[in-house]
Amino acid sequence: MRYISWEEFWWNNITGAHTVVDRVAMALLENKMVILKVPSDLPWRYPMRSAIQSAFNERADARDVVIETLDAVDNNPSNLEPGRFILQHYASSAIKAGFREKARIRIQDYISDRNVIRNRIIWVKGLDEKSAGKWIQFCRGFSPRSATDGLFVLEVHGNISSIESSHIQYIDFDDCVSSYDVQQFNSFILDEQKQETINWKRYISTVTAAVCGVDAEVSEMLIQLTNFRIETAIEGLRHVDSLGEFDRRGADINSTHPLRHIRNNNFAELQHRIWTAQIQVLFPMIELERQSLTQKWNNAIKEALATQQIEQFGTILTDPAEAELGTLCYMMSCKVGSNRLLYIPEEQDRKRIRFLHNCRNKLAHMNCCTPDEVVGLLESPSL
Repeated sequence: MRYISWEEFWWNNITGAHTVVDRVAMALLENKMVILKVPSDLPWRYPMRSAIQSAFNERADARDVVIETLDAVDNNPSNLEPGRFILQHYASSAIKAGFREKARIRIQDYISDRNVIRNRIIWVKGLDEKSAGKWIQFCRGFSPRSATDGLFVLEVHGNISSIESSHIQYIDFDDCVSSYDVQQFNSFILDEQKQETINWKRYISTVTAAVCGVDAEVSEMLIQLTNFRIETAIEGLRHVDSLGEFDRRGADINSTHPLRHIRNNNFAELQHRIWTAQIQVLFPMIELERQSLTQKWNNAIKEALATQQIEQFGTILTDPAEAELGTLCYMMSCKVGSNRLLYIPEEQDRKRIRFLHNCRNKLAHMNCCTPDEVVGLLESPSL
């Protein structure tokens, strides 16, 4: 049994994700407005806000300050300008009626002087590139002395450049979180699955991170729903997509989310991501087995090399330890008179050399190993 939920673990214990939480909380504690750029496919967005609220509360002197969320679209159907929207949402009727556009006082000063957002950190979500510009300009008009005066966090997705000032801090999720954080997160999930070997844990954590990028939420679900012994990550993603819980992931036209590729039948991109993970995990394992086998059959290989010159990579091969898998396969099939040039008496090792060569060839030519081949590599008795 895990002691906390995975969404809490992600935001509070994984380095990159917690850096986002920590930077936002620290900026608010320094009485700064925050522009938080996040991907449209942000994992566990509600727990992120809760984690930031908790981090802020743990360090803040003012316990009365609360973080309240507003949706710039859903809560503002009339498409009011930010200042008017805040007055409409938070001010009393008298204060709302008291503001005049032609008066000399700016709306930000009017809001501050009348404590309209006192003890509130207003988290504005649903901001795209266009709407974010208005809110950023609006926030630039404030000079808060403390969080009790009221602060804003603007959660923005899309392309937006860093716009910082003495009272505004820009924080980019992508500067903090990478697929390595997701891989680390996956390792913790897999540690709960005691039945998996270290090799399988390394493989699954790497493949799911490569496929899912920075979406730890989908990665966690992919691990739970996929039997990697008989299914590829692509088949697992189909299971995830069929749940209906992630229908909005990958909805943006420029999204590179794996579920968008699944829906568009863009399997080539997903295969490439799986291949990059297999190169990281399986390629070194194949090489370690090659070394083990050449060491085991050192004398037989040395005798074969003394019998006939073998050229490898343009030079004559003399050291048995340097014999590549393709070379070993050639030597086993090559005949000198009625005998094999290289005779390895154990049939299991002969088959293993050919199997390893086939897998290495696939990876070298940017093709993925099948689930059966992955099982054969990860569950080798020699590893």
